Amino acid sequence: MSYLGPGWPQPPYGGYAARPSTAPAYVSAALFAACAVISLVVSIISWDGSTRSIEAVLAVPGMMFSEDLTGNVDFGISMGISVGCTFVLLAILLAARLAFARWLTAILGAVVVLYHVYAIVKVLVDGGGAFIAALTLSLVLWLLAEIVVLLPAVGQAMR
Repeated sequence: MSYLGPGWPQPPYGGYAARPSTAPAYVSAALFAACAVISLVVSIISWDGSTRSIEAVLAVPGMMFSEDLTGNVDFGISMGISVGCTFVLLAILLAARLAFARWLTAILGAVVVLYHVYAIVKVLVDGGGAFIAALTLSLVLWLLAEIVVLLPAVGQAMR
């Protein structure tokens, strides 16, 4: 054990640096798992596209493009379920602390965040401001998960 001089603390663990905590990786995985579950839930609730759950229909990832592409809610529901299942898998890979999963999750998560921003703007421009509560909540959760996965502590936890 080396002596650093008076007033300097001794390094922990016999001169080795402390191992970084793995908790940030698990927190990030849990946040993305929550986002995936919300995506799956709103997709299942909106399965038939009925107007009784208009906020849930609007919160489905991909629903804003559904009318333009297929003329019905099929594309939106398919996209919402695909996003949910993809991020469940990525959350599992994040929990396993695979470094490539962090960057893949960050890139795909940014696409979903940008979609939610677009969806909120589109709903507001179309005059549906009373129906954006679920969409805004979803955006906040996705944005929080995206910020957490990009923190340096998560990168250190992946090692």
